[in-house]
Amino acid sequence: MGKFIQSALAAAVMTALPFTSAQAACWDTDSVNAAKVRDMETMLMVASLRCRLKGDPQMLVAYNDFVRSSRPALTKVNDTLRAHFASEGGLNAYDRYVTSIANRYGGGAEGLTCEDMGSILAAARAEGGSLVGLTRLANAARVEPVLNGGRCDVTIAAVAQ
Repeated sequence: MGKFIQSALAAAVMTALPFTSAQAACWDTDSVNAAKVRDMETMLMVASLRCRLKGDPQMLVAYNDFVRSSRPALTKVNDTLRAHFASEGGLNAYDRYVTSIANRYGGGAEGLTCEDMGSILAAARAEGGSLVGLTRLANAARVEPVLNGGRCDVTIAAVAQ
């Protein structure tokens, strides 16, 4: 067999193989939105712990109230993210992702004070546990999660006129 044909066959086989940990799956719209909400929720959790240490114990109380009232939406977010990571190592990949978010916010959210975080938390609580509302808030807050693998290609249909 010629080298060209061998190379072409090798490339075809490689593209047919499932994703490996070195090759991250792209992120569809639902997964991106889930990542944004999870990122925001983790940012608020870390901020509430940090702000408690700085003398604001009420923020942790407010955060816990937010989690209780938003549990169905936050569960849906985590289920969507687990499904996203199913092809990349399942629960281990999901756990690494969630840990990386917490580590990113460990030193605080750049440019945001405890008062700022309290405002974001109040807005999140005002959404009443709505996943649509939390997604809208994460977008308004310009939450940009790290998306290894990038976003999936989006095809937009055009109507001929």
